[in-house]
Amino acid sequence: MFRLDWFRKDPSEKYRMGCGSSFDASDGPRTVVVFGSTGLLGGAIARRLLQEPFLYKVRCVTRRSSGEKARELAEHGAVIVNADLGETKSLEKALEGADIMFLTTHYWEEKNKEKEVIKGLNAIDAAIQCGVKHIIFNGSENVKKIIGKECNHLDSKSAIEEYIREVDNPSVDVTGINNSLPGINFTILRLPFWLENFYSVFKPHKLKHAVYAVALPLEGSELDVMSVEDVGEIVASILRRPRQYYGKTLNLSVESLSMENIVDTFNRHFDNRKFTDPKIRIKDMEKFQFPGSKDLAAMFEFYQSGQAVRDIKLTRKLNPHALTFDRWLSENRDKVEEALREAN
Repeated sequence: MFRLDWFRKDPSEKYRMGCGSSFDASDGPRTVVVFGSTGLLGGAIARRLLQEPFLYKVRCVTRRSSGEKARELAEHGAVIVNADLGETKSLEKALEGADIMFLTTHYWEEKNKEKEVIKGLNAIDAAIQCGVKHIIFNGSENVKKIIGKECNHLDSKSAIEEYIREVDNPSVDVTGINNSLPGINFTILRLPFWLENFYSVFKPHKLKHAVYAVALPLEGSELDVMSVEDVGEIVASILRRPRQYYGKTLNLSVESLSMENIVDTFNRHFDNRKFTDPKIRIKDMEKFQFPGSKDLAAMFEFYQSGQAVRDIKLTRKLNPHALTFDRWLSENRDKVEEALREAN
């Protein structure tokens, strides 16, 4: 079981006073605080909720309120709030009076699992302190427990998940004080491989003129995928019927693809280039020298294990218009094309 005291020195001062809870707020637009709003996932959710200003007031949390992405969100009606997951007071200010919090944490910025976990706990603590009604968290399975190898960027999210579940159980005294804690309403999202990886981290790399390798170590297994942009509609669906999803873990995927499917789809959409499968293996990726290669290798080993169970039917229910890889590549061809030019 996750132990709070691994990361907390003195938790006894928590939960003693609120900070402007909106728990008894009258009907009207609900205030949603979105973390990671200038990134892919948080940005997709913020943009979707901003389409319904009569239902949601969207607060976008950032450390760079003067940045271009923050300005674009503000132009569409978002309230931009400066806060840092490492600073509890700033989090409480950002969450004051909020009804809903969407939380995603970011491992790759500092590549430090412990720091990511602490930042996640800070946000959960602040949300409880402020009486937030519903927490939606981008979580993960515990990869180390499943395959015996550390996968820091997923295991960190699993630890935060476990903390949410412990806090949700009033019989578990995670605070070190005797008074009973109310449970919290939460929904966990577990996402598959993002299609956006194909123009970023896992963009095809050039082998020779007009020939590119799609280097994913699937080794005959299939990969669950979806576009991160489609998570925005999924969150909107959850918020239309929140009680239906309280305490639930939603395992999401739009479709499951083999390497043959992936390569064939690339070749259909780029007739001026040739894409191939280099048959990369987990043990090959483990030997790569770039930072995080072992974590990514463990992620793919986890995908191969069959323990990353995803629910395509549920995903389609929550977002009937979610894009298949074929449709996504058609709509994002320019972004992939730009990434391929950069690979030259």
